[in-house]
Amino acid sequence: MRLFKKLSCLLLAVLFTLSAGCAASGGDDKAANRDVQQSKKTIDQILAESKAQQSSAPEEVKDYPALDISADVDLTTLNSNMVYSTVFSMMQSPEEYENKTVKAGGTFDVTTDPKTGKMYYFCVVADATACCAQGLEFVCEEDVNYPDDFPATGAPITVCGTYGTYEDDGKPYYGLLKAKMAY
Repeated sequence: MRLFKKLSCLLLAVLFTLSAGCAASGGDDKAANRDVQQSKKTIDQILAESKAQQSSAPEEVKDYPALDISADVDLTTLNSNMVYSTVFSMMQSPEEYENKTVKAGGTFDVTTDPKTGKMYYFCVVADATACCAQGLEFVCEEDVNYPDDFPATGAPITVCGTYGTYEDDGKPYYGLLKAKMAY
């Protein structure tokens, strides 16, 4: 995100410099070209610095509660950008993940349908900037009671289940079915 902000600011500065340089030079192509070359060097320097930072300090995978179950799609081993992207893909193209075992780590959340009183449980995953989140619904394999058998809302949780559809009130929904959880 810092790299994006730096590049955005730099790009704006380059555009202002170029427009000011062209206006001041009366359209002098040599002056404008010189400004572009100086700006390009600065962008290249920022990209090189960013690559150096990334190679020296790779993004760590978050540490969620252990759940010793193997999965076809193990989101607990991916960095936050890949987790968010994969969960987004699961929501957009659910048929590609249907009947696969999925393990995910995130934070626990719960919501209640005000009409029926039925509770729905989620493992919420966020992207690297924590600005966007996707909730991956899970349906527990065992008989559970909320709040006794669940962590507090916002607490770390790991869930694993078979990704598939279930019907609720005549509508199909996707989630992790027969899920187990650790918190």
